[in-house]
Amino acid sequence: MAGTTSTRDDRLRTYAGGRFSLELDDHQPMGWVTSIDGGHLKSQPVSSMAGVDSFVAKYAGRATFDDITVTLGTAMSPQLWKWVEASINRKPERRNGAIVGYDYNLCERSRRTFSNALISEIAFPALDAASKNAHTVSLKLAPESIEFGKPDGNKRVAAYGKDEVSKQKMWLSNNFSFSLDRFKGDESLFNIKVDGFSIKQTIIPNPVGSEMWARKEAGRLELPNIVVHIPENLSRGWADWYKTSVIEGNRLKQYTTGAIRFFGQPQKRDELMRFELSGVSLLSLEFDKMEASKEGISMVKATLQVEGLDMKTGDGTVGKAE
Repeated sequence: MAGTTSTRDDRLRTYAGGRFSLELDDHQPMGWVTSIDGGHLKSQPVSSMAGVDSFVAKYAGRATFDDITVTLGTAMSPQLWKWVEASINRKPERRNGAIVGYDYNLCERSRRTFSNALISEIAFPALDAASKNAHTVSLKLAPESIEFGKPDGNKRVAAYGKDEVSKQKMWLSNNFSFSLDRFKGDESLFNIKVDGFSIKQTIIPNPVGSEMWARKEAGRLELPNIVVHIPENLSRGWADWYKTSVIEGNRLKQYTTGAIRFFGQPQKRDELMRFELSGVSLLSLEFDKMEASKEGISMVKATLQVEGLDMKTGDGTVGKAE
């Protein structure tokens, strides 16, 4: 009726998603994230036939929890990047936390808590000196359990979110460097493009006794091939490397080391993070199709195998963890 004051709890009202954050440990916010997907609550169906009739009893079996995929930028807590660093450096850590949704008034409206999560995949974007797209990284978290919690309705400080958004825009896909010790000073490295790549951590389910959900253990770390693109007119040194290491089979000249560095702005002075590559070898060279009416520079795609990859966080916009 008109003029009636509603007493319904605002936390029960429908809302349009405004901001999303990731928390670790005891309600410690890691920062705003671009998107959150997954984290579904499911179970394994179980069927049971009893007696001689055709009736089949069905019931829910062991609980399963889908991985949570979080897309984020650079303006996250140093604690989060240290967690990522530990996972890539073969020291996986389990963390508890929550994925939290806020409305456009920055009031908490949804909360899903997770426990004993391992990072199962880290996906990094493509790098291109000619691009000005903002960087985002995707983390896939594999929790042992998830609970749908009750939001507290508290309001987050708006200024904090504004500061984070401005920092997210500082990490662009053209602020990077790629180096190989074999090609020090080579012009091809200053005109290079790097495809996106993912580092995967094998997660092994470990059901124990009558527990209603499976524990999870970290298995082998799967390193990606690094795919780069260089102008064909600058690829002579790469062709010589292929001839020496693959065609002639000279193993002493097969491997090199290198690094991928991510920078913030301005003027690439602040190193956000870097990957140190070891045991780098050339797997293949693929040349662009030749067409008479083609526009653009002819490129060569080089696929590099990597035996070792270590991550180190820098100061930059993410700061240093204590």
